[in-house]
Amino acid sequence: MFHYSAMVNSRRTPRFNIHTGFYCLAAILPQISICSLSYHFTEDLGAFPVAANGEPFPWQELRLPNVISPLHYDLFVHPNLTSLDFVASEKIEVLVSNATQFIILHSKDLEITNATLQSEEDSRYTKPGRELKVLSYPPHQQIALLVPEKLMPHLKYYVAIDFQAKLADGFEGFYKSTYRTVGGETRILAVTDFEPTQARMAFPCFDEPLFKANFSIKIRRESRHIALSNMPKVKTIELEGGLLEDHFETTVKMSTYLVAYIVCDFHSVSGSTSSGVKVSIYASPDKWNQIHYALQASLKLLDFYEKYFDINYPLPKLGMFKFHIIVIFFIFAHRTCFDFFPPSISFYMI
Repeated sequence: MFHYSAMVNSRRTPRFNIHTGFYCLAAILPQISICSLSYHFTEDLGAFPVAANGEPFPWQELRLPNVISPLHYDLFVHPNLTSLDFVASEKIEVLVSNATQFIILHSKDLEITNATLQSEEDSRYTKPGRELKVLSYPPHQQIALLVPEKLMPHLKYYVAIDFQAKLADGFEGFYKSTYRTVGGETRILAVTDFEPTQARMAFPCFDEPLFKANFSIKIRRESRHIALSNMPKVKTIELEGGLLEDHFETTVKMSTYLVAYIVCDFHSVSGSTSSGVKVSIYASPDKWNQIHYALQASLKLLDFYEKYFDINYPLPKLGMFKFHIIVIFFIFAHRTCFDFFPPSISFYMI
């Protein structure tokens, strides 16, 4: 602006205008510089959200970063149907694709009591895990695990997390449900419903369909209850205090919303399809005599759909649950590239 005014005026005027211009610039530039620095400083502070403890949360996006992928979850759950809460732990095997100094997971209404990290080498030589700092950002239902040293690309790590929570009151996540016996007694059961994004209410996880992994599930219970999950039970271990711990086969690779487990006192009837798939129908003890027709219908329908789609049901069992007098069931879904089959279906009458 100052040079343009110098060119359109007389020869004597330019010197005055140029000096005036330099003077003005000298006066204005420090302010511009100060404003510029202040802007960037403010922008950096505001680039990341503030965690629940007041510290900067290292991730600002609603979707999880794709620098870490889960490979396997080893999940342990112990619900208490008297106090209506649960304690749990998990060990997640992850693969790092790009160097990072934090791990972002989904978590909602879970109290994280401890978090540690092991490298593949640490795990091989049974070295103790390094404790991780945990930050929480409830608006995005995310937690950040801050690691002391950068996680290196193309390496595997093991994240161990201990946590606890109340059984949810609604019909999402890991929640409590009830039914009334013929004698008027109200009984409680703990069930899951994770679709579409409620697995984060039951365990910290990569709760997006893209992040598929295998799941090995263990459930601790009282002897008067049974525990069911996606896969068949491998074994039951007797513990002190009359508790039992059921171990289930590792699932196929799947998204978190397909994980399912239930602790209840239901009874069942079972049968096998012509291709050898075990089908079980579960109901409260008072309704057990009403589920035989549902079993026969399920066996016929599964046989029909296997022949219709020319695809064998790929897993060893299919389970269905009956509440009151209504049976709701679903056989399987076929999608392009065969990328999804429900391993075992849990259905709840609400």
